[in-house]
Amino acid sequence: MRNRFVFLLVAGLVLVLAAPSLSLAVKPGGKLVIGRPSDAISLDSNTETTAPGAIVYGNLIEPLLSVDKEGNLHPLLAEKYEVVSPDRIRFFLRKGVKFHDGTPFDAKAVKYTFDRAISQPARWKALFGPLKACDIVNDFTVDIVTEVPYGPLLASVAMCYCGIISPAAGEKYGKDYGRNPCGTGPFKFKEWKTKDQITIVRNDDYWGEKALLDEVVFKVIPEAGARMMAVRTGDIDMAMQPTPAELAAFAKDANFTVAETMGMRIIYVGFNNEMGPTDDVKVRQALNMAVNVQGILDNLMEGSAVKPKGYLAPAVFGFKDMELDKRFPYDPKKAKALLAEAGWKDSDGDGLLDKGGQKLTVKFLGTKGRYPMDAEICEAIQAMWKEIGVDAQLEFFEWAATFTMLRAPELKYNVYCLGWVTTNRDADYSLYAMFHSGQFSPKGWNRNRYKNTEVDQLLDEARSSQDRAKRKELYDKAQDILAESASWIPIYNTKEIFVLNKAVKGFEPDPLEYLLPLKSVWLDR
Repeated sequence: MRNRFVFLLVAGLVLVLAAPSLSLAVKPGGKLVIGRPSDAISLDSNTETTAPGAIVYGNLIEPLLSVDKEGNLHPLLAEKYEVVSPDRIRFFLRKGVKFHDGTPFDAKAVKYTFDRAISQPARWKALFGPLKACDIVNDFTVDIVTEVPYGPLLASVAMCYCGIISPAAGEKYGKDYGRNPCGTGPFKFKEWKTKDQITIVRNDDYWGEKALLDEVVFKVIPEAGARMMAVRTGDIDMAMQPTPAELAAFAKDANFTVAETMGMRIIYVGFNNEMGPTDDVKVRQALNMAVNVQGILDNLMEGSAVKPKGYLAPAVFGFKDMELDKRFPYDPKKAKALLAEAGWKDSDGDGLLDKGGQKLTVKFLGTKGRYPMDAEICEAIQAMWKEIGVDAQLEFFEWAATFTMLRAPELKYNVYCLGWVTTNRDADYSLYAMFHSGQFSPKGWNRNRYKNTEVDQLLDEARSSQDRAKRKELYDKAQDILAESASWIPIYNTKEIFVLNKAVKGFEPDPLEYLLPLKSVWLDR
C-alpha cells in the first residue's frame, strides 16, 4: 500500500511539473495574418530596398551570413569565412541546399546574385560599399572583392538585400522577377495581390529547421485605426505600426501582447542644399530651430518613439551625440532673427516673410502611412514654419510615387520627410551614402545634394580603414561638420512595436526594421 501511495504521489508530481510545458508545447501549422500600412514596391532585393518589401523577401532569400540583435555575425548560407586581404574575403558555402524551384545553391548562384547587383546596378550596391566582384574559387567557395580596402565588408554581406537568389528564376522571369521571388529561405512565395496582400508559405524542403507556420499573409491596411480595429476583432493576428494612443490599452488587455524593442531608424526632415531658399545654411538652421521636436514626441508619438541624439541611432557603430538641442534649440524668435539675417522679412504685413519680391516658400514632399504618425508630423511642422512666416507647400503621394521622386536625379522639392535605417549597423552605410558628394541620387542616396570636401575626405578614409578606433574618430569629426550644416531635422528614433493576438507565440521584434523573422513563430489555437 505504501509503495502504491509513493507511486501515485510521484506520478502526480510528474503530471503537475509537466503540465506547464504541455500547455506551452509548440503547435505547427496555421495561418498568420499581419496588418501593415504599405504594400511592397517589388520583391526583388535589387530594386526594393525599403521595409515593405524587405520584411517579406527576408523570409524568402538568405544572405551568406546573418546578424543577431547585438550585431554579432553568424554563419548562414556560408558555413565560415576567412579574410584573404583587406579587399577580399573568402566564403565557404553550405552544401546540400536547394532553391525553392529545386535548383542547387552553389558558388555559381552567389556569383550570379552579386554580378546581377553590379551590372544592373542594384539599389543596394551603393549602400554595400565599394563592391567590385564575386570570384568563384570552386563549386562551394567564393571571394567577395571590393575596389579598395573596406572595413564594413562582412557587415554588408549580412544585409537582407544580399540574399542569394535562384539564377534559374532570375533568367526565367527577367524584369518580372520582383513578382516571382525565389530563394533558399524557410518560406517561399505564393501570390501577390497588389495593394491588398502578399502570401508566403512554409518551405517544406528547407535545409535547416523548418518554419512552424503553414502560411503568412501580409495584408495592407493603410489607416492605423483600421489596423487596430482589425487586430481587436481577430481579422489580423499582428498589427504593425500601431496607433501610439492605443498602446496602453492593448498592453493591459490579456487578449493581446505588445512586443517592442528600440529601433535603428531615424525619422527626419531633410533639406535640398542646392535648391533655393534651402541652399542657404541660415535658412536651414532657422527651420531647425522652428520645429518643436519634443512637442511632436509628447503629443503625437506618446511614448512610442525616442528623441534622437543625431543622424544615427545609438546602436550604430560610429554614432556620436551631435548635441542638436544645444546647436539648434527650439526657439521661434531666434529662428526669425536668423531669417532676417538672411534677408527675409515681412515687408507687406501679411505674416509671410519675403525678399526681393518673393515669398519665403518651400516645397515639402511629405510621407503618409509609411512611418508612424508621419503625415501628422509633416502637418505639424508645416504649421510651426507658418508661425515664423514660412509658407511650406506640403504634398502627399502614395509611397511608391514618393519613393520614385526621392530617387530621381533631381529632387524638385526643398524639403522631404523620410526615415533612414543603418541596415548593416555601421556608420559608413548612412553617412557615406547620404552625405558623400559622389553619392547623389540615383547613383547613391545623397538626396540632400550635400557637398563638402572635408566630409568627403573623412568618409573616404574611415571606410577604407580596418582600425575601428580610427574610424570612430573620423566619423566623430564628420558628424560635427554635418551638424552645423543643418541638412536634417531628426524627429524621432523609432521603437519597433507590434500588437499581437495572444495566440501568437515565439515572435521577437528585431531592432532592424527590415528584418521580420517568422521561422520560429507559431499559433497557440
